[in-house]
Amino acid sequence: MCVSDAKLFYDLKERAKWSRDVEEKKAAIKQLSSLGEKALPSLEEILSVTAYEDIKATCLDAIKSIKEGKEKEAAVVMDKQPSASTASAAATATADDVKKKEQEKAAEGGEASKARPKLADLPP
Repeated sequence: MCVSDAKLFYDLKERAKWSRDVEEKKAAIKQLSSLGEKALPSLEEILSVTAYEDIKATCLDAIKSIKEGKEKEAAVVMDKQPSASTASAAATATADDVKKKEQEKAAEGGEASKARPKLADLPP
């Protein structure tokens, strides 16, 4: 991050924290959120300092949108890697098969297990 970027972050953060005008605070938060993931610490600081509920809500919305954007980027990257998604799908299918087999065994053996006393059923 160059000096001008650091100054921009600082100026926006300070404006969002200490400006007397609520709309100016919201505009600063919006500008910070447009800067992406690097703005998260500043937004979290603003959130912890402000006493205004509408500013807190604006900060939370900005943080949420940045994190959702990050998750979407990660999903796109995962979709571009066919071996990882194929392996994941195969693992899910295998896990589903195992669950089905366990359920079938439980259904078949369920009648037999009803006849046997369980530990909780034994007298003290």
